[in-house]
Amino acid sequence: MVDKRPTYSIVVEMENAQFIDWDEMGVGLTALAREIAVVSSTGFARPKVVISHAGQNADTSSLQSRIEAEAPQLTQLAEVTFAACPGGRYYDLKNNGISATDGKLVVFMDSDTVPEPGWLSTLLSPFQDPEIVCVNGYTYLLCDDFFSRTFALIWFFPVARGDQRFAEKRAINANNVAFRRDWIFSHPFPENNGFKVSCTLLLHQLRREGHELLSVNARVHHYCPRGWRFFYWRALVTGRDADRKFVALHAPNRSQRIAKSFSRWGTMSWRTMRRVIRHAPQTGMPLWQIPFSLAVGLAFYTLAFFGQFSLAAGLVRDEIEIVPDFVGHS
Repeated sequence: MVDKRPTYSIVVEMENAQFIDWDEMGVGLTALAREIAVVSSTGFARPKVVISHAGQNADTSSLQSRIEAEAPQLTQLAEVTFAACPGGRYYDLKNNGISATDGKLVVFMDSDTVPEPGWLSTLLSPFQDPEIVCVNGYTYLLCDDFFSRTFALIWFFPVARGDQRFAEKRAINANNVAFRRDWIFSHPFPENNGFKVSCTLLLHQLRREGHELLSVNARVHHYCPRGWRFFYWRALVTGRDADRKFVALHAPNRSQRIAKSFSRWGTMSWRTMRRVIRHAPQTGMPLWQIPFSLAVGLAFYTLAFFGQFSLAAGLVRDEIEIVPDFVGHS
């Protein structure tokens, strides 16, 4: 018999308490509480929400007090627990939270994402099919000025509207995805020195076992990265991560990796031009800003090329990527 309303848990990734933007965090957790209330009204059991953070166990009491103040509805609608992973990176926090869950399904979201109405029910409903293992949501960048609109156009997320085809090509969104717990518990996000590589590697694990990624219109928005220092750092990391993915999935020699850095530079430059020209009006970008947005986008992927080429050619070492203190949103 198919369980139409399986139990579920939600893992919320959170940075160390000292780096949290509580204005943003409060909006996201309040939206999460609203979504839990909606699905609970249809018969789903009260879920467990696991706050997985990179601080110490001693931070738990202060985090709990602050979350209760920012989103008091959440603690009424769900069992909120805390899982410390001192110094943990992004995917470490995801994996750390899995072991604290107890539902048949595990939903992942981030502290800097905000669910839209209908998000949770849309993400959970496909699991009525017992063959479904993973359901991927639709994440886009919130944008309100030139810089954020440009990021929305060149980023690896689709734009908010009219970009469903690109969204369906996305790898797993670790900030907006649900798994059957037995599968993700036995297949945690793979370890990698990269910053955002594990989603791609996990997707390939999923497909190697004969499962498909089901993409649905379960929408969340992600706060946009800010600042030129972030732009510079993230572009270089994007390039280095591209080389890491190529190595992990294809095991090429160094000359192939170098050749790939050049071909990807061309591919991403062409994609950037197409996406900026095609989707700029949908972000609210004035026509006169489009040439400048193109220039910024091409600069980003030129920096990414240098990041990828330098790692492929052995000019830099493959070291663990850690977010610098100056970066801000990641």
